Amino acid sequence: MKQFELGKYKGLNVDRFDVSVKEEELNEALNYVKKSLDEIQVEKNEPIETGDYVIVNFEGTENGKTVPKFRERSFKFRLGDENVLQEFSANLLGKKMGETVIFETSIQPVLLEYQALWGQLITFSVEIVKVYCIKEPELTDDMIRKIEPRVKTLQELKEFLAAEINQEKKAIARAANIEKVFQALADQSKYEFDEETLKQAAENLYRKFAEELKAVHDMELIHYLMQRKITADELLAECKEEAAKIILGEKILDAVIQAEGIQLTDEEMKQAKEQLKKRKSQQDNQAADLAGELKMLETQQLRRTAMDFLLEANLAKG
Repeated sequence: MKQFELGKYKGLNVDRFDVSVKEEELNEALNYVKKSLDEIQVEKNEPIETGDYVIVNFEGTENGKTVPKFRERSFKFRLGDENVLQEFSANLLGKKMGETVIFETSIQPVLLEYQALWGQLITFSVEIVKVYCIKEPELTDDMIRKIEPRVKTLQELKEFLAAEINQEKKAIARAANIEKVFQALADQSKYEFDEETLKQAAENLYRKFAEELKAVHDMELIHYLMQRKITADELLAECKEEAAKIILGEKILDAVIQAEGIQLTDEEMKQAKEQLKKRKSQQDNQAADLAGELKMLETQQLRRTAMDFLLEANLAKG
């Protein structure tokens, strides 16, 4: 970086990422739990309404001859579904289980498999075998205990889900808060990138991304680009933007470490050495630069400590 000058880095009063659990989020979680339960079918003897489920045997004939594509038993559909002939819903509406409905219609199919029959006049005979509606499962105490043994009542389940949502949002919040604080710090600081260094960092990120894409997802970079409908140059531009954030972020953290005199505790130093020892025991190359790697681990820990300091010093209270 050609130039860097740390600006105001404390007391910026940046709004925190909201981790409170909203009522709609809790309701969504409860609905997800309900959908995981077996549906409850309630048989109906009343006239069929839109939204009811029906099981029918039907046969379609043209000039007295059966049309094979329009002959089926135990056909299940929901009245009003768009992927079923609209005439089925229209002619079954108001009828009851056990009745047989006969109607004539000119075919205007919505499914491709019936396109060849477009415009043909078909007489349908539809036997209504069963009519039922789907009832939303109730979260009784017995059902709740089966779902989650750690809770006993609906209220306890709500509290459990709220805690789970809160933990998930807290995990997301750190990254979101870091992004907010670093943007505020960048606005306060003066800096100028060395273009050659930035270009090299972007290319390194590009290559690393391509390697991880292949190793983790078994996907070639060209397929990823086609999937996103972007060019290699556009991806490289994204990498350059990310590289700029990383370089600037490290400059800010290192400047704060120096300004605040942040040092590792004896316990943190011990953890860094143990981490290095464990890493080396899992690698074949024992001749690596241990001092250099230890220094890197120490730098990472110092930057994490500085990060925590900046979050505490700049996020709005509450």
